[in-house]
Amino acid sequence: MKTIKLLLVLWVLILSKSFAQKSNPDTLIIDTKSGKIILIGDSLQKFSTFNSNEVIHKALFKVKDSLTLEEKKALYKQHRDSLYTRKINNKFPFRLLPVVGLGLVRDKGSPFLGLSLDFAPQRQDYYFKGSGVYTFINVAAVPYFTFEKDASNRYKTYHNVFLEGSFGNRINNTKDYGSVSEFSFGAGYLIRKSGPYFEHDTFKVFVIIGIKNSFIKIKPELLISDNFKTVFPGMGIKIF
Repeated sequence: MKTIKLLLVLWVLILSKSFAQKSNPDTLIIDTKSGKIILIGDSLQKFSTFNSNEVIHKALFKVKDSLTLEEKKALYKQHRDSLYTRKINNKFPFRLLPVVGLGLVRDKGSPFLGLSLDFAPQRQDYYFKGSGVYTFINVAAVPYFTFEKDASNRYKTYHNVFLEGSFGNRINNTKDYGSVSEFSFGAGYLIRKSGPYFEHDTFKVFVIIGIKNSFIKIKPELLISDNFKTVFPGMGIKIF
């Protein structure tokens, strides 16, 4: 009987030791500028696939009530920054942008060179991991240069200036976000007439389609003049 009791006690000791070894947790220590972070788990192998920044953010948010106001602001900023593939330094919503390209109106090639004012308060969203799209409003003054022969059979340069406004979206398709880089629509009005090519009171409507992963944009236009008596198509190729 004593032998049996001794064997039972020995068996219990072996089982308790085995369970104690299995419950002993593994730890992972991460060094940071402000100290060490200790992560505890039942297996070190589970740490091989986790995102340390995400775990740290979640842990800090759990104890956010104990953080100071400045620490909370810094934590929120770090969390927001992790949502973007790139951070832009200049977040001012207004930008001056060049307008450069070649237009085709009827049978005339007309290069254009102008300047535009772009308003895009959420331009950072272009680098947003989820969608990569931002909305903009653009106002531009665009001179179109045409070349005509005068009465002496010499070429003379005319420039007709259109005031244009457009509205649309720009799409970051470096990661296959959409099939175009920009889609917008707008209208323009002739504010300076030069030469015989355009009539007074000429305006136009247009669409701008950006070619995917390219700096080239296609701009089909419809020009209307002479109190809707004359309507003719146009086409523009924008480089910027």
